[in-house]
Amino acid sequence: MTREEFRAKWSARRTEWEKLGVLSSAAKLCEEFIADFEDVLTSHDEAVLNTNQAAAMTGYSRAQLLHLYKQGRLRGHKNGKHVFFRAGDLPRKPRGECSIATKSTPGVGEETRAGAQRLAVRLGIRTGPR
Repeated sequence: MTREEFRAKWSARRTEWEKLGVLSSAAKLCEEFIADFEDVLTSHDEAVLNTNQAAAMTGYSRAQLLHLYKQGRLRGHKNGKHVFFRAGDLPRKPRGECSIATKSTPGVGEETRAGAQRLAVRLGIRTGPR
């Protein structure tokens, strides 16, 4: 499942449920949401990237990534003269602490924002400006 499919599915459900006034089991809802989110993460990790895409994603230069590949410190595969990497295998360049956007979003409480921030930190998702 792609990010766009995930967003579309859960946005449509929210709209439909709000319109119908649906009351649901929170535990079952969370289970399905988490399963779909895991699908998104898995599809992201399995994406095959060329050196330009990998460099943009990691913050390392193409030359640095190729150097790590040639040293055997980074897994990849060669197709002709091109090297490709699996997104889940790529290193992330340390950038220090990420600053969390503090812009207020209507309808989102501080408790929800704090929970989202904790989840982002656990998942290693960058939440601040690049």
